[in-house]
Amino acid sequence: MNMTKNYIRRRDQLLLLDLDKEIQVGRKEDLPLAVEKLEKTNYESPWVEEVFKGLTSIVYKIKIDGEYYALKKKRKKTIARNMDAHLSFINEIQRRSDFEKLKNTVPQLYDRIAKTIFASLKHGFILSPWIEGECITFQNRRDIYENVFDTLYLMECNGFFEWDLCSNNLLLVDDNQMMLFDFGCTYSYDPLSEYNSAGKKEPIFHGVERFETRMLMTYFLINKKRMTEDMILNEYRLEKEIAAKYYLKKLRWLEKNSAQPHIVDWIKDIIKTWEWGISNNDNLKEMYIVESFRSYVIDVINDINGKYCNYMTSKKLYYILKRLNNDYELIKRRNGFFWGDELISKDRLIEKYDKKENVLQKYRLRK
Repeated sequence: MNMTKNYIRRRDQLLLLDLDKEIQVGRKEDLPLAVEKLEKTNYESPWVEEVFKGLTSIVYKIKIDGEYYALKKKRKKTIARNMDAHLSFINEIQRRSDFEKLKNTVPQLYDRIAKTIFASLKHGFILSPWIEGECITFQNRRDIYENVFDTLYLMECNGFFEWDLCSNNLLLVDDNQMMLFDFGCTYSYDPLSEYNSAGKKEPIFHGVERFETRMLMTYFLINKKRMTEDMILNEYRLEKEIAAKYYLKKLRWLEKNSAQPHIVDWIKDIIKTWEWGISNNDNLKEMYIVESFRSYVIDVINDINGKYCNYMTSKKLYYILKRLNNDYELIKRRNGFFWGDELISKDRLIEKYDKKENVLQKYRLRK
């Protein structure tokens, strides 16, 4: 049997759950309340001030002795219904354990992620200091892009790949420092030999793609009515200019640390494409069409596979069909089709994605 990296990781995590193994980060002595009280916390607990419901967990903003904390508790049944959603809680505790070990060796990274006071797999909760911040918005903010990509650089060079760089997992704190606070989809990998935590099979996925797919392209779609095409393209150009600098820095690190040739060539090809794209306005528009199409296809397929679609899934599917009708030849010429779509005619592709609307409605989340 040819076992993939993802298969091995999921198998090992399931085994830990089946054996009822404990994974603990931090000390019980540092808790502001007894473990039993935190474990039994619910909406009616007197120390709860706000409740935030996610697909795989519920976060309580709690106040104890004048201090605010984030209490994250795993859902008994996740709303997202794929295996990685089921394993996201154990994965997050494993990553928090890894990050605590980097506290002294990589303080630059440690300062950019949520701290862990205590986490326990058996007790089913994670306690962190409450982070006061705001969701990231993009309005010609060079500092935000630099902040995000610096964080990704530190994570990747230390062997961690973040898949879910969505707006719900990132905050800007008082000093405009970006803070990453959810690690349910953060997996370990070898950046010198692997494209990402899936190994050597999916080069389409990389740090900037994850940021664009899970955050930036969604931001553009949400704000399409208030942003003109020129505004979107100018923002996209700024992001690409900073992303290219980030990948040049990463390329130097890869070469210095004797990364395998296919990884070095892969990063060089990405940089070359971006440099072509930002060289003039026509190229930029073409690159935007291709990469936004890529991101929306990936997200729609991901939502359907996870059986948790929403109104944004519908908007992305509409955009995909619009691009197929209007820009099929451009996307084909720029090698923008993937996962078998490159072998399918325009008419068949339109039919294929048109049929996904029925599947999408089947998994539509209802309020």
